[in-house]
Amino acid sequence: MKKCPNCNETLSKTFTFCPACGQEVKLDQSVATLLTHFLNDYFTFDSKIIRSGLPLISRPAFLTKEYLKGRRVQYIAPFHLFIFLSLIFFLLISGSNSSSVDVSAEVKGFNDAFWNRFFDSWLPKLFFFLLPLFALIIAWLYRKQQRGMMPHFLFALHFHSSLFFMGIIYAVVSYIFRKLEWLIVNEVFLGLCGLYLAFYLWKSLRKMYSESRLKTSWKYIVLVVLYATLLVVSTFVLLLFSYNY
Repeated sequence: MKKCPNCNETLSKTFTFCPACGQEVKLDQSVATLLTHFLNDYFTFDSKIIRSGLPLISRPAFLTKEYLKGRRVQYIAPFHLFIFLSLIFFLLISGSNSSSVDVSAEVKGFNDAFWNRFFDSWLPKLFFFLLPLFALIIAWLYRKQQRGMMPHFLFALHFHSSLFFMGIIYAVVSYIFRKLEWLIVNEVFLGLCGLYLAFYLWKSLRKMYSESRLKTSWKYIVLVVLYATLLVVSTFVLLLFSYNY
């Protein structure tokens, strides 16, 4: 009997892949095979980015509902999508924060060290802390639907992913506007991004939970107020911690 070179599982002659670890039974050591595997993995991930990214930003709650329906293979997994977009977003703002917060350090009295540390280290951790709280607020607001926690957490993952995606778009476009010294256009674009995200969240709640416009609106207001409060309080606590240490 043949054995898997990866996990030493006993294999039947008819097996193409190992049933224990999933590795191919026949290992081709040629350069052509190596290149083929790379291209397959690259273009599969690339196509998943397109299939996941476009509806993420243009079709509120679509990916969440698709996942809950069991349609998962063609999209990037929710947590992977969140990690992927958050890494790109924080790398972008980390590279640009020194030029954007120097003025606030002099005018408002905040020091550059705090803001650099906030954007580079604390803000990413803060979002990981706030994301489950966001899901808990939604679970409380829609407790009568008795869905369990998972759909709410999934909704929170996809919304924060869309938040990061919009942030990436803004960071790239804003960089171009600032280079061209189109400062007013940049401010208008920032406002439009904020308005779109506000509408996107409302529409996502409506699509996901299928309640009336009135019910969705008041729950949306409660959610935004509570979440904004958590964000402001957390930032204030970090600011106090920074000054004390």
